[in-house]
Amino acid sequence: MNILIVSPFFSPNIQIASFRIDAFARYFREAGHTVTVITIGERDETVTRYGCTVHYLRDWAGNLSGSDARKRFVGPLRLMLMRMQFLCSLDWRALWRRRACAKASELLDREPADVLLTSYGPLAPHMIALRLRKKGYKFHWVADMRDEMSDHPHHSLHIARRLRRVERVVLREADLVTTVSRPLVDQFRQLCGHDRFLEVRNGYDYEEVRDASFQPRFTLGYVGRFYGLSRPDNLFEVLAEMKRRGEIPSDFRFRIVGNHLRLVVPEAIRDNVEQEAEVPHDEALAILRQLDVLVMIHPTGRRGVYTGKVFDYLASNKPILALFDPRDVVADLLAETRAGFVADNDDREGVRRKILECLRLWRDREVLPRDWEKIRQYRRKNQVGILLKHLEATLRRH
Repeated sequence: MNILIVSPFFSPNIQIASFRIDAFARYFREAGHTVTVITIGERDETVTRYGCTVHYLRDWAGNLSGSDARKRFVGPLRLMLMRMQFLCSLDWRALWRRRACAKASELLDREPADVLLTSYGPLAPHMIALRLRKKGYKFHWVADMRDEMSDHPHHSLHIARRLRRVERVVLREADLVTTVSRPLVDQFRQLCGHDRFLEVRNGYDYEEVRDASFQPRFTLGYVGRFYGLSRPDNLFEVLAEMKRRGEIPSDFRFRIVGNHLRLVVPEAIRDNVEQEAEVPHDEALAILRQLDVLVMIHPTGRRGVYTGKVFDYLASNKPILALFDPRDVVADLLAETRAGFVADNDDREGVRRKILECLRLWRDREVLPRDWEKIRQYRRKNQVGILLKHLEATLRRH
């Protein structure tokens, strides 16, 4: 197959969305298919990555390059421009979209694609696919929905209503819609009435860690960014109270790696909380081995979303402390794989009890009996294989 992928997220970008698109490109190519990617870069250039041809197009409204001083001066202006793009077009990559669509047209004129894979968000990739369809290009369109669209909790009611109209068109016109969980499949299905959906979860892309290691000081860790309502405020309060009661070692550590949000840390645990700069993904994976408990936080009420880090956490052989809705997909995943504990982020007593369970494991030098066979199905290669098998079967029929 000749496969064209359009996504603003791709290596060397280290945001979690990039890892999903990287995996699609890498494992499509590994299976013997021809893969071309159109993405955002610091400059216009064409390179080979993972054996794929990658066209980097600069987004003049969104890229930040150059000196720190220049970024401080230009950054706020570009942020304002991106916000204006979103308010006008629901797409904060609207200006880049025009350049990417022109590049896609050029490539399709040169050699037709069997498959076009576009990934949301932002809206740009799906809008490019719709535009190419309108121009008469023929391809099997896979619309990848990494997140909710109109139902995303960050959107105002007005924005949600505007997005809902676009969302219905995308869902109706795509030949296949992929998304990351069964609840999101069900949610999207209600908007379009067809069943052209495929669940392709995120995953991990490194060798599972089977050996056990414990830190001299009880060490919790969170690797990644906090955002919106996904914040550690309740966890901080629980840890502070546990320290005051003597329920947790007074010298425990809570390492937070890669967060950009300003956090208010209670006085009682300021010496325990260590905030560290963002690091490349391979370094982040190495840091997981230096922790005793891997923390995840997600606001109650938002259902069907696996954070990308849960899969990296799964393969680390460290207990996961997920402050999530106990009725949601992450709770099911941890129960299935026996990889950790779940407590509602708003239930401070429940959070306290789960921390005590993690503390007992550390004191007893005990490892949770993970189900490694079930965990291995979440290797990125295996998840991409689900989509690849579907595409090969579909295109053979046509």
